[in-house]
Amino acid sequence: FSVANVAAKISKLKNELVDVDTYARQANTADPQEAVFLEIFRQYTRTLTAANAFDFDDLIAQTVYLFRAFPHIAELYQRRFRHIMVDEYQDTNHAQYSLIRELTRPTGALPPASLTVVGDSDQSIYAFRGADIRNIVEFEHDFPEAKVVLLEQNYRSTNAILGGANSVISNNR
Repeated sequence: FSVANVAAKISKLKNELVDVDTYARQANTADPQEAVFLEIFRQYTRTLTAANAFDFDDLIAQTVYLFRAFPHIAELYQRRFRHIMVDEYQDTNHAQYSLIRELTRPTGALPPASLTVVGDSDQSIYAFRGADIRNIVEFEHDFPEAKVVLLEQNYRSTNAILGGANSVISNNR
């Protein structure tokens, strides 16, 4: 186990909103590698808790857990943030998506916050960091009231570059 590999795996799990207890319930502890990783993950979690600390991935995951466990707390933030804008939406992970859903959820007399996302499913490049392309592909299903505006005029690239890119995309489908 390298520090980088363990840190990456813990980060990936937290970005999927899988905490150590959830992971432990599904872990194959008969596999020595998985058993050791689980113990490392447990000790890491205990160390963070003892230090009253969060790591970077916890900032979003713990906020989602908080909002789900205490809807009245979520409502305070839903009232405060009435307009939410997400750029590079195609590169959001599950935890980020869940936070957006929690912030835009209608509550009682409060209508949902307005949500604007900008993204291009053809430009999703962060799957290795947990980005989930389904977030943008299924956007209209998840947010049925959304109005989709396609920006089809490109001011950055010449026709030759666009033609070449489109032919590569067409050949790879």
